[in-house]
Amino acid sequence: MTDLTFASPAWLWGGLLIVPLLALRMWSHWRASSNLPGLVSPRLTGQLINGRSRPQRWVVFLLRIMALIALFGAMSRPQMGYEEVEIRSDSRNLIIAIDTSRSMMADDLAPNRLARARLAATDIVRALPEDRIGLMAFAGRPFLQAPLTVDHEAVLEAISQLDTEVIPRGGTNLAAAAEMAVKTFDESNLEQSIFVIFSDGEALEGGEELESVRRRASEAGMTIITVGVGTREGSLIPEQDEKGRPIPGFFLKDREGQIIRSRLETGAIRELAGNDGIYLHLGGKSSLSRVVQEIKKGITTTREAGESRLRPIERFMWPLGAGFILLALSHCVPLLWPKPREISLVKTSRAAVMSLIILLITPSAFSSDAVIQGHELYLQERYDSAILTYETALSGKASNSDRSRLQMGLGAATFRHGNYERAAEAYGEALVGSNESTQELAHYNLGNTLFRQGESGLTTQSASNPDTLQSLSSPSDQRDTTIRQWESAIEHYKSALSINAKNQKASHNLEVVKNKLEELKKQQEKDQQQKDADQPDENQDQQNNESSPQEPEDQQNEQEQEDQQNSNEDEQNADQQSEDNPEENEQKQPEEPSGNQDQNEENQEPPQTDNQDSQETPEQPNAPKDGDLSAQADQPQNTPPQQGRMNPEDRRQNPETGYSPSEARQLLEALADETEVKPVLIPSGNENYKNW
Repeated sequence: MTDLTFASPAWLWGGLLIVPLLALRMWSHWRASSNLPGLVSPRLTGQLINGRSRPQRWVVFLLRIMALIALFGAMSRPQMGYEEVEIRSDSRNLIIAIDTSRSMMADDLAPNRLARARLAATDIVRALPEDRIGLMAFAGRPFLQAPLTVDHEAVLEAISQLDTEVIPRGGTNLAAAAEMAVKTFDESNLEQSIFVIFSDGEALEGGEELESVRRRASEAGMTIITVGVGTREGSLIPEQDEKGRPIPGFFLKDREGQIIRSRLETGAIRELAGNDGIYLHLGGKSSLSRVVQEIKKGITTTREAGESRLRPIERFMWPLGAGFILLALSHCVPLLWPKPREISLVKTSRAAVMSLIILLITPSAFSSDAVIQGHELYLQERYDSAILTYETALSGKASNSDRSRLQMGLGAATFRHGNYERAAEAYGEALVGSNESTQELAHYNLGNTLFRQGESGLTTQSASNPDTLQSLSSPSDQRDTTIRQWESAIEHYKSALSINAKNQKASHNLEVVKNKLEELKKQQEKDQQQKDADQPDENQDQQNNESSPQEPEDQQNEQEQEDQQNSNEDEQNADQQSEDNPEENEQKQPEEPSGNQDQNEENQEPPQTDNQDSQETPEQPNAPKDGDLSAQADQPQNTPPQQGRMNPEDRRQNPETGYSPSEARQLLEALADETEVKPVLIPSGNENYKNW
């Protein structure tokens, strides 16, 4: 069979490009020939026009066209004839398990532990192209993402989809993952197999089952290779938003409100590997290559029965070689012709090369210029323009180093502009994919930003209440937010010191923020104690108001009518006495006290407390003002003193109050005549009143 076939015939359509190229070449020659007489006299054409002749240029053009046709023919993979081959496959059986708990989001291995584990698993799959590989994700329970298969593209796709939301149950259950691997290999009737597990070993479940699972795996012929992911120093676990992106400056906390620092725990994963297995630490390419070596050495390949097939013979070498020869001739043939006389000092080839170089370096140069321009605007205190310059450069293409520098500049400009939230976001972005020196500076600046952000919350509250302290006077919710931000600032200072212990500025700021935080917490405890101390008095006043008996409405109305009748009789008697003895009546009129109104007005001012300079007394909307006795609804109204005879009902003593009606009226008259009236603050029964 000598028929010519093509494995990729679609590339043959590229030959259609020859037609527009020929048309464009002919049009350019025609246009040049028609425009030349208008520029140069035909008599001086030979002296002024420099370059190759028209036939020479056409020869070079046709050689390049033929080379292009040959290259398209090679890419279409021409095949002619067949050969008989025996196909055999040597494969191993391998399951890769990756821990997807939230602790795998710690960034002690850049960018984070889970990303590094995914990269390592991808490299293992690509290093073993003939093996059958499965994928398992586990946290509090395991789940087989991909069964044993030779379709490595499906396995790689499953690896790329792993995140902390795959397994809804948190934790790290190594025993359950190993147990599922043993069952999977048993169901496939495989005598020899390898189980590779990536984990940080934290928050373990099923620790008592590790020994029994390891023993069953050994009996089933399964070799366990455990890979520790993380460092012993550990790192913080960032909080994530709804899209799974880390929130700069906010980290995962335990039930007691303490920030969690995740560390590599090797005890359980070493125990799972045991004497028959292997424990490795994921730290770089050397450890990854060792994992592949141990996989190849730890288990022999299974050779499957081969089969004979007819395979087409590839003939792409012929057109490919012809294309390279024609392309070389298009460059070498002009060298054999006489060199034309040069009349220009500028070489077009050199100019073309320089233009290409400038075009290639333009994005990087633009990013560098943006860094310099933004820095100059920052020094000129034109922070708005600097922010716009940095954001414009970040929206385009830039290298990782330039992007980190742009993020640092953006953070500094927004910090000076007062936008602490945007500054914290920029410094957080600068932490990703940067070197240690940049990370140290980003941690330090992020700590400063979080401290100023918390301080600005307290300052904003003080600005709304100018009579209060500027330092530690804040509502409880704002104070709690400030405490969280200052605690995060302390963690970032510590991270900067972990990279460079000689950073004196970070050490100084760390001590300052610790002192400020301790002072703020003491003020919070003091306010809480004051609140707890005032609560019993408030409850007692409320109980007294509720326990006071209320006089029935009908009885009260009858009492008021009887008092009014007695008052009218006394007035008639008084008028009759005044007619009988007018001089004596004039002598008994009481004198109006002089200056009493001014003195009462002075007493309406609220009393000045000792701590008024430090904290303003909040206004009670429902409490009576100083000297205002009208708010006391339970007290009877004042009546003028009775003259003449007294009703027996006025002498009757009220068993509840201990006073008769006449004694109560005299007591109220005495209170009304006093020049200094003390405010009586009685909370209503429906409100919680706090006596400041």
